[in-house]
Amino acid sequence: MTTFYCVRHGKTLYNQQRIFQGGLTDSPLLPEGREGARKVGQFLTDVPFSKVLVSPQNRAQDTAKLILEQHTQSLDITTIDDLREMSFGIWEGQPEEEFSHLEEFRNLIHFPHKYDPSPYQGESFPQLIERVTRVFNSFANPGAKENILVVSHGLTLQTLLRTISGVPLPEIRKGKSLKNTSVSTLVSNGNSFILDRWNDTSFL
Repeated sequence: MTTFYCVRHGKTLYNQQRIFQGGLTDSPLLPEGREGARKVGQFLTDVPFSKVLVSPQNRAQDTAKLILEQHTQSLDITTIDDLREMSFGIWEGQPEEEFSHLEEFRNLIHFPHKYDPSPYQGESFPQLIERVTRVFNSFANPGAKENILVVSHGLTLQTLLRTISGVPLPEIRKGKSLKNTSVSTLVSNGNSFILDRWNDTSFL
């Protein structure tokens, strides 16, 4: 059985400024984002992790390093490119308000099954689901009990966690989004996944 501890990166400058920050763009962690990451580390300090899987983007890497500074084990980071944030194409690095009047912006937020990012070289939800699901399936171990820390991104993790636990595509954006430095846990027996904890920030 494998338990994945899924952490969204700490709050960044672009999060604060409401700027598109996808798989092609980065911005530094804010002081509150760094502090949140340390608190995640304190919360998970005694969880015996066998692996640490992290997006290659700086905000996720920095978050993971701050988490591990608080941990009782000495753990190495394994960088997984497929854990990147969803790509928003030419929207990246631009204020969200510049696109909020567009139909595809509304589809991105509310109607993921209708979302078509091809006009601006973005990534679709099915493309995102395929690459991220592949990561979790490849590391799910039906044998010995194993805990894996995953540090990634809001839309990537939210899409994965809801999809892999059986939520249909039209409904994956419903409800609250994952908060920065939240912890969600996904349990796999090798055949199926169960969402055990969602968007936990009680330790912050």
